[in-house]
Amino acid sequence: MTRAIDSVQKQTVPVEEIIVVDDGSTDGTAELVRKQYGTTVRVLTQENRGVSAARNHGIQEACGDWIAFLDSDDVWLPRKVERQIEALSLVGGDLGVCFTDNVFDGDPSMDLTMFQEKGFVGVPKFGTLQDAAQYIVSGREPFFTSSLLVRRSIVNEVSGFDETLVIGEDTDLFFRLSFRTAFCFAAEPLVRIDRTPSRPFILCDVCSDRGDRKYDSLERWYSKWLSMPEVVGTKYEEPVRELLRLVYYSSIEAKIHDFRIKPALNRIAKLKALGTGYSSILANLFWRKLEKSRTSSNSPRRKVGWEW
Repeated sequence: MTRAIDSVQKQTVPVEEIIVVDDGSTDGTAELVRKQYGTTVRVLTQENRGVSAARNHGIQEACGDWIAFLDSDDVWLPRKVERQIEALSLVGGDLGVCFTDNVFDGDPSMDLTMFQEKGFVGVPKFGTLQDAAQYIVSGREPFFTSSLLVRRSIVNEVSGFDETLVIGEDTDLFFRLSFRTAFCFAAEPLVRIDRTPSRPFILCDVCSDRGDRKYDSLERWYSKWLSMPEVVGTKYEEPVRELLRLVYYSSIEAKIHDFRIKPALNRIAKLKALGTGYSSILANLFWRKLEKSRTSSNSPRRKVGWEW
């Protein structure tokens, strides 16, 4: 936590307000921050309600026109805010989001920057991301929460982070923001993201979980997108619908694995409602099982993100 705060205080362009939201921690975080930083850092405490509620609390209490996020185990490099202000000034237009490239610490296998990993290469030093929604739907978004600088008014327009989601709450916000404003970027790694394998990371547990909370969250995520006027009848609708189908298939497989036949049949009915016939559903389940069996028999491979 102190590394993150120190990195904000060391910005070449001073940050006017630093807010730490203590989401029901039991390790004395709030007391430590107050003792070490005094009135230079504002500490908000709340009962444990999750990362989305914590971020929304901070947004509601903030005074500035622009908001930047930083997870407690990540750090900003000194010129992060300076470069983003420069990008917003040089690119021009009524922009509401600016992001930077990131590097990953603690895992030698993650030797690419975020931009490199997503294929977002050969871009100018400063520029505008065309059709951010398309990048998000295809899983190629080259931004991360700790790299964002965003207008607070626009975040409020889309009602902030969805507190019902236990996974993908940041991507969900990015998608909704993409229909309210253009995104610009500074193509320089200005945030260090901690990916030490041994660190506590609850999201990893959620992603690997075969239980309902992950699939229910993903179902809500994509169903919400499909109900958006900006998606209905557009080029985004079918890709999002396909993402929802994949969630249902994985949910069905998990429920069959646990001999939960009635809930599996419920998800099959939802797949049918998306326009997939029963014969196609059964055939796809068979081929997915066969492909997983083939994959498991091969040598181990690096996983990026999560599997549904």
